[in-house]
Amino acid sequence: MSNEKGLRVVPFPPFCIQPSSDRLESRSHSFNIRLEWGGCLSGTRRTTILVPMRAHKVLSVVCLTVLTVLTAAGAARCDDKIAEPPLPDISDPQRRFLSALARRTIRDDILGRPAYEPTYIPKALQMLEADVVVRLRQRGFLRAAGVGAPAPVTTATREAARAAVNSLRGSSSPDLELLSRLLIEIEVNGRPVPIPSAEGSSWRRRLNMFVEPGVHGVVVVSAGDARRFCPTEIFTSDILVPDAVEALAKDMAVGSSQMDRLRILRFRTAHWYEEAQSRRIVSLTRGLTPLPEDVVTRRNVDEAILALAKYMMYRQLPSGMFSYQYEPARDVYTDDNNLVRQAGSAVAMALYAAHLGDDDALRSANRALEVFLHNAEDIPGEKEAAFVGTADGRNKLGVTAMICLALARHRQVDRYAPVRRKLVNGILWLQRPSGMFITAFPPAQSIAAQNYFPGEALLALAAHYKLEPSSRVNEAFGAAIKFYRDYFRDRRSPAFVPWQVQAFAEMARQSKRRDYVDYVFEMTDWLAEKQLDRSNCPYPEMWGGVASYSPGRAGVSTASYLEGFTDALALARRVGDKERQARYQRLVSSAARFVMQLQFRPEEAYFVRSPQDAVGGIRTSPSLNLLRIDHCQHALVALIKTRQVLFGDED
Repeated sequence: MSNEKGLRVVPFPPFCIQPSSDRLESRSHSFNIRLEWGGCLSGTRRTTILVPMRAHKVLSVVCLTVLTVLTAAGAARCDDKIAEPPLPDISDPQRRFLSALARRTIRDDILGRPAYEPTYIPKALQMLEADVVVRLRQRGFLRAAGVGAPAPVTTATREAARAAVNSLRGSSSPDLELLSRLLIEIEVNGRPVPIPSAEGSSWRRRLNMFVEPGVHGVVVVSAGDARRFCPTEIFTSDILVPDAVEALAKDMAVGSSQMDRLRILRFRTAHWYEEAQSRRIVSLTRGLTPLPEDVVTRRNVDEAILALAKYMMYRQLPSGMFSYQYEPARDVYTDDNNLVRQAGSAVAMALYAAHLGDDDALRSANRALEVFLHNAEDIPGEKEAAFVGTADGRNKLGVTAMICLALARHRQVDRYAPVRRKLVNGILWLQRPSGMFITAFPPAQSIAAQNYFPGEALLALAAHYKLEPSSRVNEAFGAAIKFYRDYFRDRRSPAFVPWQVQAFAEMARQSKRRDYVDYVFEMTDWLAEKQLDRSNCPYPEMWGGVASYSPGRAGVSTASYLEGFTDALALARRVGDKERQARYQRLVSSAARFVMQLQFRPEEAYFVRSPQDAVGGIRTSPSLNLLRIDHCQHALVALIKTRQVLFGDED
């Protein structure tokens, strides 16, 4: 498979593989898989992977490291109490010490000198015992890794560093010049603690309940054999925890019918790396550099917006469309696509161009719009009514709605006024007397996606009404609230809320109707209850995220919710609801912090082989680095609206 950037999409292999040649070039590689614990080689496998060919990027495949854990079958016993695994307590100066120790150990090993013995060890490190993983990376490539068995942490670090050098020798002849270019990554593993195995709970449910992706590593035990993966290997491989456990179980010859019998333990790690040139120490949590709660300032929001807008423009293809999804762990773009989300990206670029007067963004928006407007079709028998047709014949309402919204928010709004009016008439044509919207234009027939497309359509109508008030749009909203308010109360869905909130907040501002105001507040209050904070979540990097579908789990959907939250805050101010105004201000600020946390920063791209394809983009979740274009467009719109509602015209 390939996408429009000419990248072949390769399947995700189940284990970590290292190139057997030191030459970093795009070609077929033969790989060795080494299963190690503390230097004990337990097996070698051989496979061949065909990597994508691209002139300006090098692709190696780095994924799940499989470590054989020599743990006795009876070493741990599940308890009724759920014990949180201990986090190794290592301060920043101690991390610097261990990094310098690892680099000095590697240097002496390369030079053939006796093993380095430090004359001074910080007292706290003398008392800490753990096993350690040392990884050597170059320009995002995982060149080698070594493991130090449980021991005083300085001893384990030196052992892991020597094991990494030995591993590196399998594919190259390391020298000091190579060492000067290697980033040294260290992960200190805490003691594993069993998770409960309640009767009737499947292994997947137990993982979902007790293993936090990117925070907990997992040990899987079966019949005296054991395997593990570190939390780091989840977010650097973009693999889901259940898939990783299945891979380990398969390696132990555990069949699917035996999975519920597995004994599963979880553990935490201290994780950081030392940059190759600057020797700067970068500490990470889930691969993130956690942002403080007070990060949402005008300047920081502006910087996030600028980086995100530039990233989206980088992702735009010559056709005018945007590359749909980039996967940093594999360094590939997928060939998936979604036209509603592509149209939403045109909305984001149009809004950004209007927000900053950016000519590059304006050209980007126009190129995207031209792709869709080229396929505008008149509705037979309807005067001055049109829709945006799609090649698949599905003609989703969402596509027409998003393009209409982009035209309403366009910097050159008068230029597109005639076609916008026709699209508005086309949208109104799909509304039934009950207030419900049909969600596809002929010849397609559909009432699916009621959580999305009608709200998008209403938002487009509201944006048009702001420019050109009309009785038809006003009547459409009067009918829509009767249907969709009951729909929401009967089928509460987080996905439904942001579109409806934005649409009715705008119409409440224009019409002054109190039932619109109450509807906006009802939906916002319900969704706001799902926001994570210090009272319901132990992980600060998650605070502000909206756990909309699974308790404690939040992701990029928070960006779309934030689009609605900002309008709810503006409405609370307008109607003088002081209590909601204060509450919604905290809601917006906290959600914006979480969205900014999802943005890829340069120091978080240490494992990415092509940082320009990742930095500035928006992750799917804190531990899943899939960079989809609609995630970026929702975040861009949300942060622009955050900037406006929190800071106004402040310079």
